[in-house]
Amino acid sequence: MKNLFRSFAAVALVIAGLLAVVSAPASAGTKNKSVVCYRLKSNKVQSKRYETKGGVCPKGWSKHKPKPKSTAPVGSLQGSNKAGDIDNVVPSSVTVAINGSSFDAPMVGATTSGSTAYSAGGKVSFSSYPAAGSGTGRTAIVGGTVNIGFSDQPMTPSAGTLPGGAVESNFVQVPYVLGGAVVGYNLGSNLSNIKLTTNEIAKIYDGQITQWSNLAIVNTNGGLSSTTGKALQALYTGNSPADTIKVVYRNASSGTTYAFTDWLHSSGGSSHSPSGNVMEGSGNAWHASNILGAANNAAMASDINANPGAIGYVEYSYLLIPGNAAIQTASLQDREGTWLQPTLANIAAAGVAAGTNITPDSFSIVNEPGKNVWPLATYSWAIVAKNQTNEAMGEAVVKYLDWETHYGQSAIAKDEGYVPLSSAIEAYARAQLETVTSGGAVLLTKSS
Repeated sequence: MKNLFRSFAAVALVIAGLLAVVSAPASAGTKNKSVVCYRLKSNKVQSKRYETKGGVCPKGWSKHKPKPKSTAPVGSLQGSNKAGDIDNVVPSSVTVAINGSSFDAPMVGATTSGSTAYSAGGKVSFSSYPAAGSGTGRTAIVGGTVNIGFSDQPMTPSAGTLPGGAVESNFVQVPYVLGGAVVGYNLGSNLSNIKLTTNEIAKIYDGQITQWSNLAIVNTNGGLSSTTGKALQALYTGNSPADTIKVVYRNASSGTTYAFTDWLHSSGGSSHSPSGNVMEGSGNAWHASNILGAANNAAMASDINANPGAIGYVEYSYLLIPGNAAIQTASLQDREGTWLQPTLANIAAAGVAAGTNITPDSFSIVNEPGKNVWPLATYSWAIVAKNQTNEAMGEAVVKYLDWETHYGQSAIAKDEGYVPLSSAIEAYARAQLETVTSGGAVLLTKSS
């Protein structure tokens, strides 16, 4: 029996040996092949060329190039105006009522009418925009006659801009544009870019300087022997009607007026506290007598153009409107004393200098520190009710404002004479809009 078992074992060994002999030549003849292999590491595609038998990738690698996993944050399309942007999706058709700041009018016009307007696929339209002024924007939103009120200053008790009986916490206020105002005048082409100090401007509006040939203005512009000084004196010696300064002011509760007087006060040029009413009403603290009231920025620009010797303050974007090219702009000093002409670059520098902690209780950005920083810059604000009684209207309102404070800034703001909001200010605006509700439901939520 043992001999039989040994015979079977011997046969098995012989067979195994024969199989090995048969298969050996095939294995020995297999050549290495070059192959490109891929893997995904830290969500990045890596590639490497290997020389392997049969062109097989090592463990953990593949011949097939993988796709990185999407890292797009939730809501990344929101405010982009691209397909999938939830800001362009509203439940039903509405017409949004708007009014307020004339400072905002160019941007409001571009985003609510014409080919660049927000429409959410044709479901959202807007009322006309009378640009009646920041005071009207505030009182109208409090009174419920508009769905969005626009104001160069937010409504706060500390600024004196909260209408009587209104509760600040009942409203959401978001930065809408960043812009600057200029001091414009009308003295003819040979007197462009004259320099004016804040003290001289304050004295003009207070009735203490009444002629362009005033020695203080002449000395600021190089003195009696300078070319500009001689041209200013020639207004007097030539008995030019332009020598008499006609002071143009805003005859309403104006946001641009507030920024103007805030700048004069904070720079030390004037002892008058910031106010939206310069020469009217019970305060009447300013004392110029040769005056002309203008209803809004457009009227201010028109009055400066129409009256030789006029001086006024107007939003920078109005200089870009056809017909206003003749408006001359005074050179103003930044906090370091550098004389500047207004540009979007130095207005933007004011926004940078002010930082990102911009809130309704800390909104002024006039006279910010730094060189080449435009001293008369300001944010303007959009104001909406925090609790919306009409859900469809409320959703359209917050989605328009989210679209405007994101896509509208990158695509439209600069062409209209404004500085695009920084990403931090855009994020602040969205965070505020996400607190607007209707029936307890939040109207603006992030979505992919």
